[in-house]
Amino acid sequence: MFVFDSETQFCRIMKNKSLIFLLTAAAVVLFASCDRSPAPMFTFESYQQEFDTKQPFKVDMSYIRIANADKSKTLKAIEESNRRAFFALEGDMPRTMQKTFDMAAAQFRDVNNCDKEQFSHGPYELMVRSDIEVFDCTLSYIVTGYQFTGGAHGISWVKGLNYSLETGQKLTLDDFFSAEQKAKLPAALTRLLCWQLGMPDTDTAQLSEMGYYPENIKPTDNFCVTSTGITFLYTPYEIGVYAVGMPRIEFPYSSMGSLLE
Repeated sequence: MFVFDSETQFCRIMKNKSLIFLLTAAAVVLFASCDRSPAPMFTFESYQQEFDTKQPFKVDMSYIRIANADKSKTLKAIEESNRRAFFALEGDMPRTMQKTFDMAAAQFRDVNNCDKEQFSHGPYELMVRSDIEVFDCTLSYIVTGYQFTGGAHGISWVKGLNYSLETGQKLTLDDFFSAEQKAKLPAALTRLLCWQLGMPDTDTAQLSEMGYYPENIKPTDNFCVTSTGITFLYTPYEIGVYAVGMPRIEFPYSSMGSLLE
């Protein structure tokens, strides 16, 4: 387990092994030694399609794939987990990206009964995007999505997945914070949200007036690791009304010492 050290105020990753990543414009990661090989290399895959079924629908997906996943068991494990999370597929995965996209579109069609006549204010829609953050020996994969299947508005979501680039294992809060630190996270996150919103300090009454649910502001395994801190991700209605969207609370490494002491 690795936790945040209040004395150094930065993330000590993978039992004190040090690494610096550089993301190039081609999304290729160049890095120093971190007891692993090869470096992950990324490529973008996109898919757009409209379907003229009884309930018309369209699918728009943009996926970041680990292009050299077949060169490493670790990268292969991460890529398989990422692909399942992005496409929400179970069972055997198709061997090609095109078939994977087609399977995801077919699943959306079946789940939402698009072959049946039904009233809607417009065509059904599924949009999913992916992003990555690479810092030290950690790869964070962030999936954001939106779908409309009738009703007053669509549904949005965000999902963060974090992996060790040494082992390929999925990382949780327990890998970053001690039990004592986790107990202090709710208060710290509430204060950080207040600061993000321009409030001088914790003011749960004002947060409530703005549409947030202060009692629901808690740490979650839905987070991503960046070069500046840990960012907690929340879906609509999770810590506030629909109008506040999908809040993100960044916990800077520079603030961890003072807020978690």
